[in-house]
Amino acid sequence: MAALRRFSDNLAKLPKNEWEAKLKPVMVELAYNLESFNPAFTAVLLKVQSSIGHSDYVRRDQALKGLIQPLAGEYGMHNGQAQGKTHRELFSEFYEDLLHEPLEGALAMQPQPPASVLLFQEMMRDITTAGGVGLDPIEQGSYAMGYNLAIEYLADFEKTWMLDSFKELDTRVLQPQHRPLREWLFLEIHAEGEAEHAAIGHDAVLSFVPAEHEQTLRRAMHDHDRDFSAFYNKLADMLL
Repeated sequence: MAALRRFSDNLAKLPKNEWEAKLKPVMVELAYNLESFNPAFTAVLLKVQSSIGHSDYVRRDQALKGLIQPLAGEYGMHNGQAQGKTHRELFSEFYEDLLHEPLEGALAMQPQPPASVLLFQEMMRDITTAGGVGLDPIEQGSYAMGYNLAIEYLADFEKTWMLDSFKELDTRVLQPQHRPLREWLFLEIHAEGEAEHAAIGHDAVLSFVPAEHEQTLRRAMHDHDRDFSAFYNKLADMLL
């Protein structure tokens, strides 16, 4: 949490004459990071589904029903609504509005931004191996759900603070330079929706994880915090 706060503060305080040069590589990192959550969420689903024959049929089904909702939302799918834009589309629009260039060109120049690639590797390692500890299928699912829950809880703060930081940057730097931000939807949707995703993730944990796996949950959340702290400290350094 401290690393995320540091990143958000550095973002809001970007210097007027250097903000674009400092922010562009960070935005490329965030683009990769945003998409990398999709295979991570899919891996969590697979771990829970793979407990078939070991976990309770109904509890497993209820957990999966909850876990699929945030993943579907990444592709603009919400219950009772027509499919909207994917979060990749919304981020691309935000990037182009902010930096006045297409995201595709920046990603072509740097298709594997190092900080985000490393975090992706660490996420997948932890989720798919239960942090490198051999466990039975149910406990592997419990670990994956603990890591997932930490992602969702951190995202609530992440996107809310990021929205606040960009609002401050817009008022202090972008508007005086006649480059006001107009595409806020990506940030607003995440700032409003991540708390709901965290609640869904919490209910999914209650549906599936047995009480004796509490320490496994805690270990997964600790591993998440270790991985993401290093990532956000790196991004914070890039903004200095």
